[in-house]
Formats: sequence, C-alpha cells, structure tokens
Amino acid sequence: MKPSIYVLVPSAIAFAAGVLLCAPVAAADTGTFLDELQTNGVWLPDKDLDQVIDAGYGVCGDLRNGVSVLDEMSRVESLYRFGQGTLFVSAATTHLCSDFVG
Repeated sequence: MKPSIYVLVPSAIAFAAGVLLCAPVAAADTGTFLDELQTNGVWLPDKDLDQVIDAGYGVCGDLRNGVSVLDEMSRVESLYRFGQGTLFVSAATTHLCSDFVG
C-alpha cells in the first residue's frame, strides 16, 4: 500500500515547522558583520578590526540597556565622527546582536 500524498505533505510541513521552532537563536557572527561593513563602505575612522568589532558589540549593549535605535545611530555618528551610523547600527544588530528586538 502506497502512502497518500495527502498524508505525506502535511507530515512534511509539520516536521519542517518543528525544526524551525527548535532551531537555536542565531549566534553573533563577526565575519558577516565585517563583510556587511565592507560591502557598504562603512568603517570607523582610525579604528582597527578589533576596535570596530568592539564598537559593534557596544551598540548591542547600548540597545539592550534601553537606548533607542535612533539615539544609538546618532551616538555612533557623534562618537566616531562619521555619517554612517545607520549602516553601522544596522550591521551590528543584524550580525552581532540578532536576538535584539527593538
């Protein structure tokens, strides 16, 4: 007896949904963070690789401590004296603190 497609498809969908629900929260990925910065031509002036990564994690900390995204963008632009705070904060929240929901 062959299994019916009407039985297999719902089972496959249920299995896929279960896998997605049980998937771990995405981990921080400094490689993709740096890739996105490079792709967008964003780099903190006079900062080396480790300082840029630390600044990205600093964005995460500020946001988790209640700083609004808009205020953080302005803070980054003011602190580092460059006009790409929006792209920097976006890259940080996407790749370094992807669990942040704000």
